[in-house]
Amino acid sequence: MKQNFFIFLFFGFIFLSSSQTEYPQNYFQSPVDIKIAIAGTFGELRNNHFHSGIDIKTRQKMNVPIYSSQEGHLARIKISSKGLGKALYIEHPNGFTTVYAHLNNFNPEIEKLVKNQHYKLKKNEIDFSLENDTFKINKGELIAFSGNTGSSTGPHLHFEIRNTETQNIINPMLFNLPILDTSFPIIKSILIYHPNGAKQVVELEAINKNTYRNPSIIKINGPFQFAINTYDLLDAAPNKNGVYSIDLYINDSIYYQNTMETFGFYETRYINSHLDYATLQQSGEKFQKCFLDSYNKLSTNKIHTNQKIGESLESGQHIIKAIVKDSYNNQSILNFYFEYNEEKINNNKNQKNIIHANKVFEFDTLNCKIYLPNYSLYHDTHFSYKEIIDPKLDFPLFKILDDTIPSHKNFIISIKPKNLKKELRKKTIIAKYSDNNYSYIESKWSNDMITGKTNSFGIFTILIDTIKPLISYQNLSKSEISFVIEDKLSGIKDYHGKIDDKWVLMEYDYKTNLVKHIFDKPHNYDKKKFTIKVTDKVNNTNSMTIKLN
Repeated sequence: MKQNFFIFLFFGFIFLSSSQTEYPQNYFQSPVDIKIAIAGTFGELRNNHFHSGIDIKTRQKMNVPIYSSQEGHLARIKISSKGLGKALYIEHPNGFTTVYAHLNNFNPEIEKLVKNQHYKLKKNEIDFSLENDTFKINKGELIAFSGNTGSSTGPHLHFEIRNTETQNIINPMLFNLPILDTSFPIIKSILIYHPNGAKQVVELEAINKNTYRNPSIIKINGPFQFAINTYDLLDAAPNKNGVYSIDLYINDSIYYQNTMETFGFYETRYINSHLDYATLQQSGEKFQKCFLDSYNKLSTNKIHTNQKIGESLESGQHIIKAIVKDSYNNQSILNFYFEYNEEKINNNKNQKNIIHANKVFEFDTLNCKIYLPNYSLYHDTHFSYKEIIDPKLDFPLFKILDDTIPSHKNFIISIKPKNLKKELRKKTIIAKYSDNNYSYIESKWSNDMITGKTNSFGIFTILIDTIKPLISYQNLSKSEISFVIEDKLSGIKDYHGKIDDKWVLMEYDYKTNLVKHIFDKPHNYDKKKFTIKVTDKVNNTNSMTIKLN
């Protein structure tokens, strides 16, 4: 009997360790001395990655004091205009590391250490480690002040807890930090993958504050798949946050489980397989698949199977139950009823021009070459390519697959331009074209072709960048001098400042294009000159000199 066969196969499902590790409770104190309000949870669904920590609100203020959550030693300091911005890494004696990021500045002792390293290396952006006994930190010690540095969209503290040995990140909300959460996750809608290839969005009906159902019974004619659109709310802030776990049951038998307890940075791009990427690109809605693509190796998927829903079901009415939880065990339940009737559907697909995802794929024409490493795609995919001539452009457009298809790895594009003057080769770049905008792809000239690396498909072309970066003088005060720098095409590669011939530290905020030098003390540089030099990614340079009167 089919129903019994399904139960038998249940024991053949893939189970990873689904029991949660016991993490120390009340060991880490809050890194802020204000009430914790969360702007982003661990594992939250972000652009091309899962969120690796929690975002703690600082009441939209800069320079809120940040404290060490436990004793340990300062292990690493990183200063970057992107990513985590200014960040501190503290290793603790129990095998965990805490990370504090998007900081504005540090306590005086750390600030001095960092500044010395900047001037020693003559670099604006640095990343260095310290020996175990170099810099001891006490529990509750003031270490820094909150900010908005790096890829931050507003003042807050990004806080992580890592396994020191593996550097895997762990959900900080499992350590009993003082975070108030009595709110239930919201289950907004589901996405059905019908056997004929069609996708159907079903909006759900809320029965009460944590129970949902589909308004009418859905008829499905063959094995299918299921995705869910859900988010969490916390008590102290209105943000739509990520959920902790999703469990899916078919007629009370477990079918799928995903749990955001811990993962490695090397896994984070699997988010583009975990989500329905095409729907995300087209509508912005985030549907989490309750099944795995062939080459999705994300470890947070604790229970899964290669079977589609229905492969072991009798015809008739069945129920899918989805249980969605947050990190504090608040749970919401969806009861989804469907009428199942298996019909033979012709799913014979054109097997020509198929990219087999587990193999290297290469494509070569007179004008374009493509090299796609194995396991760049999450499943076998039909290859499509088109060369487009636009009379308004100097070079053709090359359409490679589609921007609704994600790539897990960088692939290589090589384009052979016609009638390109030799002296322009070093200024040639590959750019992705989308919505009438161009975005630079890391490119270099080699063997009569321009070659670039990217991890997103779409439309590409060649551009010539001979325009130097823009510099505009902004302000001079007793404490700092500032400029706005921009590059419209390839982007900023390097920036540095000098007072007369002496290198000085510059801080760059790419979000506002503002770069500044903070004087050691109220400046007294009469008859001295400040020079800023900016270089773009094809080595066009520009400079400006200001008298410090």
